[in-house]
Amino acid sequence: MEKLPRTQYSAEFREQSVKFYKESDLALAETARRLSLPKATLKNWVYAD
Repeated sequence: MEKLPRTQYSAEFREQSVKFYKESDLALAETARRLSLPKATLKNWVYAD
């Protein structure tokens, strides 16, 4: 079974995603779903910020 290639996100996309999460009243999981991101990825970005 082949592994899927890792998706690379730009720094600008990361910053905008974290900003969107912080300014919205959405849960982390719902925000990740709307941005088509894995929940853990967004969670890591928020904690790193």
